[in-house]
Amino acid sequence: MTKLNSDEIKAILKISDCQLMHLRSEGGIEFEKQGRSYLYSIPSEYSLLDHPSGKELINWHTNKHSFEQSNKPIAEDSRAALESMVHQILMPLKRQLGTPSITYGFTSFALKSYVQKFSSSGTAPSLDQHSAYEKNSAGKQICSRGGAACDFYIKGVPTSDIVRLIVNQFNFDRIYYYGDDRPLHVSIHLTDPQQHLQLMNVSENGRRYPSKRAYGEQAKQLAEQI
Repeated sequence: MTKLNSDEIKAILKISDCQLMHLRSEGGIEFEKQGRSYLYSIPSEYSLLDHPSGKELINWHTNKHSFEQSNKPIAEDSRAALESMVHQILMPLKRQLGTPSITYGFTSFALKSYVQKFSSSGTAPSLDQHSAYEKNSAGKQICSRGGAACDFYIKGVPTSDIVRLIVNQFNFDRIYYYGDDRPLHVSIHLTDPQQHLQLMNVSENGRRYPSKRAYGEQAKQLAEQI
């Protein structure tokens, strides 16, 4: 069961320290004490997507696109994968390095269609996992890989440092590294994480192309080289 620290549960419930203390004393929330700290279970009426990182994962597009439809996931597996992204990647990164700023997050079928029509450069919806387990109008999964993905940076932190932390400590699926001054693409998978690190280069004309890649323990070694 997902356990959250005090700051994380306060962010989800939108409450103060005092209100959280009252919830504990009145039995209004499940928790356990570890040393001097408390760990909390999320109340059933809430979700990890209610956390600020979860909301940004869904609403990342609002500052980029004039898209006014809902971008919420429809497939249950999509929701589970996005919650795993928050729990396994985004919240642990915030604890250790700082708040991730998401530049490209979850992409519903409606948003995917909009992006492909108006801003498709550099996107690959059939491969990039941004649509998680969502399906197109023909009932076919948009990205056969499933999982969930987001692109992000952490202000003041070299992207290579983020890569090394993830490959050594987190349960990731794929990482695409474009350089220390570029957002990092990270995905997770519900059942079959590949632990694949792919380094990308940029040609003189600005075209991105694959460079070195590695899996598992070799990915940790490759991360030390960047």
